[in-house]
Amino acid sequence: MEKVSWGRWTLALVKAAEELREAGFQMSKDPSQDNEVYQNLIALSAAEWRKGNEVDMDGPGMGKALGGEESYSPLQIYMTTWGKDTSDVDVTVINNEFVPEFQGITKDELIDLITTDVDLAAKAGIIVLNSKKGYDNWSTWSMVQSEDSTQYIDYAKQFDNDLLRGSQFDNDEPTTPTDTTTTTMPETTTTTMPEDTDEEQPDEEIDTTTRSQGITNMFGTPPQDMKINKLNPKYRSGQFLKYFDRVTSFKKPDPSTFKQPAIAEEDEIKFPFGTPVTTQEVLDLLEP
Repeated sequence: MEKVSWGRWTLALVKAAEELREAGFQMSKDPSQDNEVYQNLIALSAAEWRKGNEVDMDGPGMGKALGGEESYSPLQIYMTTWGKDTSDVDVTVINNEFVPEFQGITKDELIDLITTDVDLAAKAGIIVLNSKKGYDNWSTWSMVQSEDSTQYIDYAKQFDNDLLRGSQFDNDEPTTPTDTTTTTMPETTTTTMPEDTDEEQPDEEIDTTTRSQGITNMFGTPPQDMKINKLNPKYRSGQFLKYFDRVTSFKKPDPSTFKQPAIAEEDEIKFPFGTPVTTQEVLDLLEP
């Protein structure tokens, strides 16, 4: 028999009540507004689908109750009473004007809906709860109220119909809400500047072979792998121009900076008396 988890079922009860109220269904017992009503419905489901004398932790069943009684869904809707239109004497499940899925259906179709759709099963249970008999529609209500079997209501008290304040439902199971608000501070980055130094850094050698890897010419050939054709006229012309530039690149002296050699003055020969004479004058006198 298919079962529904307690988390999924307890959530369906709240959602179903909210949808019925918004559709206009008048409820004296609203599990989405009254937490006691909400917990009573959970306790009734636990008692209807008890395992021995304990709560079945796997959840209530979606099908027919054990034995000959024709009741279905987690809240065991009794088909002898609710398998027909009862709108002339009480609230009704079949042809309920606030639930489109229940309109114009038969008892068998109702059974099919409430045993396969958890939300519709919850709506049917809430409609029955708001009938004239209220909780007395379930024979297990006396068991839920008994001081000798408080395990069902005790189990139900862990749930809260205020989903924001109380139980939260994650992956169909109730979990305790926690404040997950966190403040993230931006990381501080410290930049260390290099210290000044008077020492000269050695020049790094450049690996031209490595640097030229991946660089190719228009033909896809890396420059270090290209073969030079020395007979090519363009190559020979280029080599000549390189040689010419190298030969003529020597710095020539600027004529404007030439210095004239100093002209030595003629030596004079002085005698103890008379006029001094130069060496040239002496040589002139000695010529024949």
